[in-house]
Amino acid sequence: MKELQLVYRILRKISDWSVSGYYSEVLVEGSENVLNLQSGVLDGEDITTVNGPVILVSTHHNEMIDIATLAMTMPRIQGERRHVSFWAKESMFKNAITGWVMRSSGAIAVKRNPNKSETGESADKEKQDKRIDDISSLFASTTRALASNKVIGVFPEGTSYTQPRIIQIMPGAARAAVEYDVWRRQNGGQDVVIVPVGIVYTAKSFYQSRLVARLGTPIVVKDYCEELYTPTSSSISANTEDDTAAIRAVTKTIALRIEKDLLEMTVNADDWETLYAASVARDVYFEKGEIPLRTWATNTQQFVNLLATPASTLSVPAADTKRTLIRYFALLHNTGLSHAVLQGLFPLRILPRSTGYPTKSATPLTDQPFSTDREWKHYHLATLSEHISLRAPSNVLKNAVLTLAILPILPIYLPAFLMSHLVALLATPGEEEGEAQFRSVGGGIGLGIGLTFAKLIGSWIWKTRGGMISAFVLAKARSVVEVVRGSFTGFEGLRIPSVDIAGMKLGAATLFPGVANLKWDVLRNVLVQPMIRTILRGGGWLLLGWCVVKWYNLCIKRAHRTYTYTLAPPARRLWMHHLFILLGFRNSFNPRSISDLFQDPDLSPYLTLPPPPTNAFIRKREQVQVQPDNSNSNSAATAEINSNSRRQRPIPTAKLLMALLCAREEARQAMGLLVDNDEAPVEKMP
Repeated sequence: MKELQLVYRILRKISDWSVSGYYSEVLVEGSENVLNLQSGVLDGEDITTVNGPVILVSTHHNEMIDIATLAMTMPRIQGERRHVSFWAKESMFKNAITGWVMRSSGAIAVKRNPNKSETGESADKEKQDKRIDDISSLFASTTRALASNKVIGVFPEGTSYTQPRIIQIMPGAARAAVEYDVWRRQNGGQDVVIVPVGIVYTAKSFYQSRLVARLGTPIVVKDYCEELYTPTSSSISANTEDDTAAIRAVTKTIALRIEKDLLEMTVNADDWETLYAASVARDVYFEKGEIPLRTWATNTQQFVNLLATPASTLSVPAADTKRTLIRYFALLHNTGLSHAVLQGLFPLRILPRSTGYPTKSATPLTDQPFSTDREWKHYHLATLSEHISLRAPSNVLKNAVLTLAILPILPIYLPAFLMSHLVALLATPGEEEGEAQFRSVGGGIGLGIGLTFAKLIGSWIWKTRGGMISAFVLAKARSVVEVVRGSFTGFEGLRIPSVDIAGMKLGAATLFPGVANLKWDVLRNVLVQPMIRTILRGGGWLLLGWCVVKWYNLCIKRAHRTYTYTLAPPARRLWMHHLFILLGFRNSFNPRSISDLFQDPDLSPYLTLPPPPTNAFIRKREQVQVQPDNSNSNSAATAEINSNSRRQRPIPTAKLLMALLCAREEARQAMGLLVDNDEAPVEKMP
């Protein structure tokens, strides 16, 4: 038991550092739902409330980061957070090292079965029987843990994946809860609850992004299992066919409730195009300020619902709006930019002489004449004026100056950044959910290297200059003592508190006659100086480490923002073009209209959406097919974009920047038309 607690605490501490260090903001809501407070009985007498068994069922879209997030969301009980025993895939137990870690941390082995036939039956009867034995062993291990009032962590989707919605909710967690309730009725024990957990990432593989973990309303399992028992019988047996059918029915009902709760707490779209368009719509709508994390998922889902609404129910053609937003998303994705970065670099509109925000009566942007060379240079001059304005939030110079504050501690964290990029190369290409895991682990290893190197340098400095430092501190301490002693001259009768100072001196000399004859030099060499050295060496390292971490957390967000907006390759390319125009070089690209710009063949590869990721463990279900919704008339947009999937080739930056700025204005115009529509099924947002 001691080994389990020790290993688990080490892993949980690493989890705390990884999650809080990689993400800029972590919000946990509803952690009190994990307590499951119940009245306990001991020897027939009521005792104080106890924390009953809990099964956490969480979304699983970011591999080990999800596990770390669940571990850090546990509330404290008498100074200690509740231990979570996770279901883990069986392959993790086969390796000697990982198997020892899994067993020592209390994990429960689960054998996954992705190779089912289309009829739902295993090809080999012997393998099917072994599968039944494995399931029985899983439920038995889970029941033993729940009987000890433990917390079980389960990911009912079966694996980590990247999809526009929750694909599947397997009934394993619900079945385990029902099996425990059957056992509890026969043997006694606390009632178990299922707590759904929705973990939502704003950009899960991006450093300094944000995440929110919502622990939903507990599902009381005994309320669903009441129908299993009759007034004359308080127990059932899974050996009879009728009882097995009843258990399966209750399990299905609970699984549907879990799926419903998880869908309500997360962002779910019918297809990738709708999710892409909704993300761009959200960023454009909230471009003047960061969305509060507590409403991020809700706001995103509102735009998903709005863009998924059939065009026939809206007076505004939703398909055209979605096509416009998707084109802007494709340009941002293929250039490595985001709407926030583009808005920070070029905050002004592409048509500076246009009047007002686009409205329903405005001339379509594609029909407006394009800017001339003179207007294009004027736009860059106005952008430069905006950047050097101290009142502008996009002032790059101000951000760069304030970022210099991180330089003194940057060498300590530099190995963390390097290791993060190197270890990220081990992630499987195309699996976005693995990137954050490898980056956070690599960053932790690099930070350990940086701190170790910093301590070695500090130890060398202390070894060579420690006497000088301690002598300096000692001299300052002696000066303070002399000042304090001088402040009490003539106040021998003062009591501090209620103790006569002269009496204290007399008492000390009486009790310790040798103290009166001790000289300051002897006292300093024997007692004071070694004590100061010990304090400086022990507490000094802790204080220094605390100051370094606080210093880093205070500066990293602005430093990361400055890097993203200036030194990152996509932003650097746009800055070079910006300076190129300001120096008076003529623009070599001048289409007749905006519609001609997007028909340029060189731009076609930049209008290609990323291919959807795949996962072998996601089961295909007949009732849920994640395909584009043809009712939105979006198939034409999908075919148009996917047909331009040839490899990107170098393109003049002027042409690319013009396309980005024009697509941004089109997206703004589309959003103005869509959100202002009175029939749009979306709540009015601030």
